[in-house]
Amino acid sequence: MPESIRWGIVGPGRIAGNVARDFPLTPRAELAAVASRSLPRAQDFAGAHQIPRAYGSYRELLADPDIDAVYIATPHPQHRQTAIAALTAGKAILVEKTFTATVSGAQEVIDIARARGVFAMEAMWTRFQPAIVAAKDLVDDGAIGEVRQVQADLGVDRPFDREDRLFNPALGGGALLDLGVYVVSLAQYFLGDPAAVVAHGSLFPTGVDAEAGLLLRYDDGRHRDAVVLAPAPHAGPGSHLRHRGLDRHPSPLPPPT
Repeated sequence: MPESIRWGIVGPGRIAGNVARDFPLTPRAELAAVASRSLPRAQDFAGAHQIPRAYGSYRELLADPDIDAVYIATPHPQHRQTAIAALTAGKAILVEKTFTATVSGAQEVIDIARARGVFAMEAMWTRFQPAIVAAKDLVDDGAIGEVRQVQADLGVDRPFDREDRLFNPALGGGALLDLGVYVVSLAQYFLGDPAAVVAHGSLFPTGVDAEAGLLLRYDDGRHRDAVVLAPAPHAGPGSHLRHRGLDRHPSPLPPPT
């Protein structure tokens, strides 16, 4: 095993910048390269974060023999293709949520990772929040009894802009892909995979979903209620865990990045 894992970033956007700033805090992790379809953009990002190498194409970074793992922070519709290319090149991948834009795309990435024996993971950072980890430990230890219901809501305050990634269908916009993954992931973490999902909502003028209400039902009667809102501020991901009439509240979480 190498003394440090040498990382490359594909897609030098705002979220990637937040990740890059935290690399010095991560043991055995070295940020060695960044790639963009625009070389000047990659060079600017590399200069801002003291990254040794900048590439003007994703292919160049994936061909770099000194890169062990790749953090993929491109828009959602590009995740599948980039993840498959990285896995094919033998690079471990950490894919920004949403993992892919479609279920079939996610399954394809998973199948290739398993077939090649290469690590692949979605960057669902909320699973590692101390409040969520502590709540899961309480549930697993039986300290609060059997969880029968999970409730959560999540929203952001962002003005409508049809060119913005959140509102642009070509960039995988919409409340569910951008925010809904948090509340669905929370439900799966505590309750497992649901037997049925019911959803309703509304659309922005661009056609992407503006808001959604989700009800996840389980065969044993447990359920999970979620509200996802793109245009309005709401509480953080994860509000209540209910078990036979008692509420337990995880500590407040920071807003999503």
